Amino acid sequence: IFLYLYQIHQNQTNMEQNQNTSLFSLNLDAQNSYTLRSMASWSKVLGWVGMILGILFILAGIMVQQAMSQYGGYRSYRSGGISATAIGNYGLIGYLVLGLIFIVTSIFAINTGGKINAALRSNDQAALSSGFANARNYFAFWAVIIIILLLFVLLGILGSLG
Repeated sequence: IFLYLYQIHQNQTNMEQNQNTSLFSLNLDAQNSYTLRSMASWSKVLGWVGMILGILFILAGIMVQQAMSQYGGYRSYRSGGISATAIGNYGLIGYLVLGLIFIVTSIFAINTGGKINAALRSNDQAALSSGFANARNYFAFWAVIIIILLLFVLLGILGSLG
């Protein structure tokens, strides 16, 4: 019985060693390839929607700036020492920053989808690596933006408490 249990243990150990492959020798099976293609497609969709949203933010900023400068031109409106034209200019800057953030990250997402799809079609390791690098850049960029926004929220909370 002990010999039989020892042989089972040895077989399991050998199977585990065969399943533990190096990171550099991983292979894509059909399911992983399908999942990767699906991820690449959704990455492109996310990229194009983000691109449209970024352009809309820029257009909204221009419209806000134009509306506020027209309002400030007809009435010399001043609130707290800031003119309506200055408020419109600050709004334009804010919307431009948001629009550019969405456009830059959308470029990473579109490139991710395109390069991963191309790599899977042509079995090109370099294109797959480039696609993953773009995905890393996309997530890293958004992580930095979210951390900055979190810091602003915390500063706002601390400012309201003091």
